[in-house]
Amino acid sequence: MRSRLLSLLAILLFLAGVLSQLLLSGGVVWAEVEASTYETETTGGSLSLDCPLLLSASETGMITTSIINTLDQAALPTITTKISTSGGMKNQSQTLSFAPHETRSLQWPVNGSNVIFGRLILVNVMQGRYGDLASHSSFCGVLVFSLFNLTGSQSLVLVFVGSLFLILAGGILWQGIHAPHAAMDQTLKACGGLAGVSTLALLTALPRWWGLTLFLDAFALIMLTVILTEFLLFPKSDKN
Repeated sequence: MRSRLLSLLAILLFLAGVLSQLLLSGGVVWAEVEASTYETETTGGSLSLDCPLLLSASETGMITTSIINTLDQAALPTITTKISTSGGMKNQSQTLSFAPHETRSLQWPVNGSNVIFGRLILVNVMQGRYGDLASHSSFCGVLVFSLFNLTGSQSLVLVFVGSLFLILAGGILWQGIHAPHAAMDQTLKACGGLAGVSTLALLTALPRWWGLTLFLDAFALIMLTVILTEFLLFPKSDKN
């Protein structure tokens, strides 16, 4: 009986760590996918847009981009922003005067008043075409999330470290209980692979490689389903 309870505890610790990673990386992907739906099609390139990954509801973050006039003459490009509010997306446009080859940094603050869909802040920035100066655009999504009144960055670190601790604690406890049984080696390897994929998914979310993150999250969910059904809940030894 004690061994079964400890095995259940090990499984719960491991699952808590993996699911916390998948939920956080999935939230980041959700924000990026939603922001991409508001992107304005342009024939130029992509702007370099710097956005916070996570913010708390009471925190203010800065959206930053750099506009470059690559022409040998003055330019008057129009900068259009679409930033979410509780009532939808708010459009703002401004025409700026740039000297030849001038680079200028632009910033927009975002906070709890910009939350949409309960937990997202969506941003889209477009530099309009001006003569031979090509148009550019970019987008980003910010996940609004915090633990224990921490900032978004602090919450991200806490989830990352905490999830690794839970995964390791569950794995070590499981191995300690089932170490004499060679049949459990396959389960440990499968769980180790799942932990690696979920951790990698969270790491790829940090630089906003959301396409890769989405693939890894989906793959991890498939692995989790297989592990739960084939190894933990209905192991082969119980089927025979």
